[in-house]
Amino acid sequence: MENQSIALAKLLKNNFKLIHYNPPYLLKKFPLLGKFYIPFFLRQIINTDLLPSIIITTGRRMAGTSIALKSILKNNVKTIHIQNPKLSLDNFDLLLIPEHDRIKGKNVIQTKGALSFFDEEDLKKVTNSSFSTKKTKKFTVLLMVGGNSKRQKPQNSEYFDLCNKVIKGVKNLDAQLIVTVSRRTPNKAIKVLQSTFSKNLNDFKIFFPNEQNLYPQILKIIDYIIVTSDSVNMISELATLSKPLFISHFSEKNEKISSFISDLKKLNIVKDYEGDLFKFEKNRLQTNKNSILQINKFFGLQ
Repeated sequence: MENQSIALAKLLKNNFKLIHYNPPYLLKKFPLLGKFYIPFFLRQIINTDLLPSIIITTGRRMAGTSIALKSILKNNVKTIHIQNPKLSLDNFDLLLIPEHDRIKGKNVIQTKGALSFFDEEDLKKVTNSSFSTKKTKKFTVLLMVGGNSKRQKPQNSEYFDLCNKVIKGVKNLDAQLIVTVSRRTPNKAIKVLQSTFSKNLNDFKIFFPNEQNLYPQILKIIDYIIVTSDSVNMISELATLSKPLFISHFSEKNEKISSFISDLKKLNIVKDYEGDLFKFEKNRLQTNKNSILQINKFFGLQ
């Protein structure tokens, strides 16, 4: 969510400040309280010499924060909320909601997936000194593994099957494998990944969420990318690049995410991963570019 907020702030080309804020329980649970209740921390933000002209919030838990700030600053500020707040759309000036949520409104811009906080040009500026991992073979494969969500809880056997498919593709290319796991990846699944890859591959490294954050810098040395099917954000960010992107599906599917991936397949942006890695004429996802054009038009900025 933070990355999407930063992405939008960068697209607006204004000076911006990132504020880490954990709203009080009641404001998260009952966001409409923001019309009457302004937490002390938010009052401190308001009582500054430099007031914001735009406030960006992302995710349902931050909806009440947007409403609270708008209730004080009124027409002096424009509020932009990213993702479905599950509230009346009239509580916000503008909303950016993924099109697979199927929500329409006069103040809604439907995005294909999530905004990305980096693009191909950002990667070109990266130097090898920015991270410690070196390219050791002609080809390098990146596997990005998600994990449990409200609608999906993959079994250990599914992670084992994922490993076997990845091993096949890596061995066919005689490639180096780099694996990243998320905070949602269960510990047992991580043990499956470590054990299976270490037994079958000589050139393999896994990175954990609490280690040095190499993403997105590590993409500089990557030739092929495999991503599990549970994260719209990961897929959206990687879909903006020209590097071949493959999706490995868990058996239990999220209908909305499946619809999103299906659209990307039709646009030749991603391919299903079944054990073979190959180059293809990949199109790039243009969510950032399309979104800012619509935002500027909505606010009459151009």
